[in-house]
Order: sequence, then structure tokens, then C-alpha cells
Amino acid sequence: MLRPCPSLVLVLALILTSCADTPVAPPKIERLGAEQLEASLPQPAAAMPLQQIVALSRLGIPAEELIGRITASGSRYRLSASQIVDLARDGVPLAVLDHMVASERTHIFDDMAADVERREKLCLDRIEQELRHCRAQIPMQWFPGQNPFMNCLPPTAGWPHWRCL
Repeated sequence: MLRPCPSLVLVLALILTSCADTPVAPPKIERLGAEQLEASLPQPAAAMPLQQIVALSRLGIPAEELIGRITASGSRYRLSASQIVDLARDGVPLAVLDHMVASERTHIFDDMAADVERREKLCLDRIEQELRHCRAQIPMQWFPGQNPFMNCLPPTAGWPHWRCL
């Protein structure tokens, strides 16, 4: 009758327990409320006050010229619904109001895209730093003919910084 060697059983148990890996939970995403988002957005700069736009509209200046002046001045407006209604009632052309809302929305989206790109670069820099740290701790002479960096590669979604955005 064959009896298992205790040391063989111990080695197999160690190998099997080292293969069992607990999955890493994905990073928790913190959501911002509407008030927090509004507070975090930079306030738009209006070189041309709204009163000036109303006055120019009442003088009969065409919408295209008003839009050109707003663009040339670099003015940005974050208008509430009631402000838009008041401006329309005061005679500001709808094309001008559409331009004011659309340009601010474009600026907000551009700022958000730049923030995502900045976070992604930070994430990739952190991954590179961890890979350099991992590779610096493994002497090459210990693994002749093998890939010594196998454990340093980010292979799966379980790796801590697989998604760090």
C-alpha cells in the first residue's frame, strides 16, 4: 500500500494555497453631488456684462456681431434658466443666448476632458513607478533563462491599479 510522504503533502498544500488568490475589489468611485460639482467648476469670466449685451441688442446690433463681440472678449456665462428667460424678454436674440449656453458647455466639457487626461497620466505614472520598484527588487542572476518580471506585469483586472481612474 502506498503512503503519501508528509513532506510531499506539505509541498502540495503550500502550492495549492499559493494559487488561491483572493480577487481584488475594484476601486470605489466617489460621486459628486450637484452642489459639489457646481462649487468645483471654475466660475466663468464675463468681460462683457449681461447689461451691455442687453443694451447692444436694444440698439439693433445683429446676433452675428454680438456673438463675435462676446467671442472676441473671451466672456463666458453660466446662465440659469431664469436669466435666459429674462435676457430673451429684454430683447437678446435667441442665437446669442444659444451661443452663450453652448460655449460655456463646451468649456466645461473641455475642462473635464483635461482633468480625465491628467488623472490617466497620473495613473500610468504610478503603474510605471510600481513596475520599476518591482523589477529593482528581483536580481537577474536568480532566474537564468526565465522571465524574472512575470510577477511585475499587470496581467488582469485584479491587479490593484488596472483601473485607477
